[in-house]
Amino acid sequence: FCLAAGASQATGLTIEGFTSWRQCFILDYILLSKLGLSLGLAVLLFFISYKIKHVAALPGVLIAMPLLFFLVLRVSGVSLETARNEKWIPEPEKHPHAGWEAFQLYNGFQNIAWHVLPSQASHIILLVFFVAFGSVLDIAAIQTEQPEPLDSDGEMRMIGISNLASGLTSGVTGSYIFSMTLFMQRQKVTSKMAGIILCLGDFFLFLLPIDILQFFPGYFIGGILAFFGIDIMLDWLMHSMEMLSFREYLLVWLTFLTIVSTDLRTGCAVGVAASACNFLVGFSLTPAFQVKQGITSTSARSYRETIALFSLSKKIACVEFSGYLFFGAALQISEKIQGQVKKLGATDVILDFEKV
Repeated sequence: FCLAAGASQATGLTIEGFTSWRQCFILDYILLSKLGLSLGLAVLLFFISYKIKHVAALPGVLIAMPLLFFLVLRVSGVSLETARNEKWIPEPEKHPHAGWEAFQLYNGFQNIAWHVLPSQASHIILLVFFVAFGSVLDIAAIQTEQPEPLDSDGEMRMIGISNLASGLTSGVTGSYIFSMTLFMQRQKVTSKMAGIILCLGDFFLFLLPIDILQFFPGYFIGGILAFFGIDIMLDWLMHSMEMLSFREYLLVWLTFLTIVSTDLRTGCAVGVAASACNFLVGFSLTPAFQVKQGITSTSARSYRETIALFSLSKKIACVEFSGYLFFGAALQISEKIQGQVKKLGATDVILDFEKV
C-alpha cells in the first residue's frame, strides 16, 4: 500500500489494484522522470537509513530535497504554475480550512444522524478486529528490531487508549506507525522528546488553515512512501525467512499475494484461514509429551544421596510436555501416559510443563 501510494503521489495517477500499475509503463518522459526521481529518493533514504548512523543525516536530506527542487525551478526559470500544471506540485486547496473547523460540522451534536449508528454495529465490530490484528502485526514488526522483549499487553493497552481518545475527538482508528519507530531506532534516536516534538508539530499543523502538501513536490512524498513500502516488504518478504518456519514463510507470501491480487479484507480473511490450517497441521505434528526415565539431577549432593537417587532413578519417570495442550485431549493424553509409565515399571512421575 505504501508503494502504491508513493507511485500515485509521484505520478498523479490512481493506483489501487495490481492491474493499475500498467499506467506507469508507458512512453511518457515526464511520467518516467517522476518515477525515476521517486525511486532515486527512496534508494537514497534506504542507503542513509542503513549505512549512515548520524542522527542528522536523514532529517537533513528530507529538508534539503524540497529546497533543492524549488532552487532548480528558480534557476531553470520554470514557474510554479507550470510545475503545477505538469503535476510536479499538488494544486493548493481553493478554500483551505484548519483542522479544528471540522468540529463545526457537529453543530452541537445536532447534525449527527444517530439513527444510522445501529446499522453500523457489524462494521464497528469488524473494525475492532482489524485494528487489533493490525496492531499485533505492528508490535511484532517493532519486536524484530528490539534486543529485549516488548510488553505486548502494555503496548496493546496503549493502542486501545489512543484509539479511544481519537474516537472521542472525532479522529480515526489506527495503530503504531511502526516504520517511523524502526527508522528512529536505526538512527539511534531513543529519547521521548522525539515523540513529544512530533505530537506538537502535528497539533500545530492541525491549527493551520493551509494545505501544507502544496509546498512539497509529488515525487518527494512519493519517494518517502516508496521507501517505507520497500523497507517494509524487505523485512516481511525477505528478512523474515530467517525467523520463520517454512510453512509460516509461505503463509506470509500467500497473504501478501492475495491482498495484492484482490483486496485487504479478502487477503486478511485468507491469511487468517490459512493460519488456522497451519496451526492445526503444526499441532497434529507436534508430540504432546515425551516420557523419559533415568534423568539425573544437576544439583550438588553428597555421595550417599547420589547413590540413593541413582538406585531409584529407574522407578522415577519424567513426563515432558510440549506444544499445545487442550482440555479436550486431557483424557487421551492421560491414558497414553499411564500406559507408558506402566511399561517402564515406574512408581513415581514428575510432570514437566516448561515447554508448554
